[in-house]
Amino acid sequence: MVDFYMFKAIIIGGTGATGKQLLNQLIRNQNCDLVTSIGRRPVLDGKKNDKLVDIVVESLFKLTSTEKYWKDNDVFFNCIGTTRQRAGGAKEFINIESGISNEAAKMAANAKIPHASLISAKGANHKIWAKDWIHPLFYMKTIGQKEQTIISNFSFNSVSIFKPGMLIRLRGKQTWFEDFSELKGFGLRVDTLASAMIHDAERVKLGLVEKSPQFFIGNNHIKSSLEL
Repeated sequence: MVDFYMFKAIIIGGTGATGKQLLNQLIRNQNCDLVTSIGRRPVLDGKKNDKLVDIVVESLFKLTSTEKYWKDNDVFFNCIGTTRQRAGGAKEFINIESGISNEAAKMAANAKIPHASLISAKGANHKIWAKDWIHPLFYMKTIGQKEQTIISNFSFNSVSIFKPGMLIRLRGKQTWFEDFSELKGFGLRVDTLASAMIHDAERVKLGLVEKSPQFFIGNNHIKSSLEL
């Protein structure tokens, strides 16, 4: 990738499995001038970095107090993610995945950030029929609604949706199943996903991407996008 340009990024979900990888890669990326994290907890275990603006807020449902930090960025990365169990129920899961994503998308759009990039899931579809007691369908519908927070917002010049399958989260030593899934190609390491998101954002910044929204569906598609 050529290095005659610089870009600034803002991220929500920087303490999650993929978000943590994305944040570290952005800090190491010579073309990234600055990265801003908005979250309820400090990133990098609270460590300081000259390229990092770490904004900790009490609630991600009220982002208006962070308005000034959204300005002058080139890309908005949505890496937020939870499970129904961690969220505390179906309603809370929707509030986090779709609700917070929508609030952040509005902040990014109001700041006129040109590009938005979001982690979804393979099979996500906001149009499918689902009840909250049928968890797989409920999950896919909710994540599909999360996608719509940036797809239906016409303020973005370009939108990229990453829809991975199984993710290898790199939390300590890999299990034998994670090793096997990576070897067979149906498991995707979160650092590879983060690299693909950054690579895509760089291509958008350089004007090499004309289509929007872009969908990167499945682990093989995401991995192959790094070869473009």
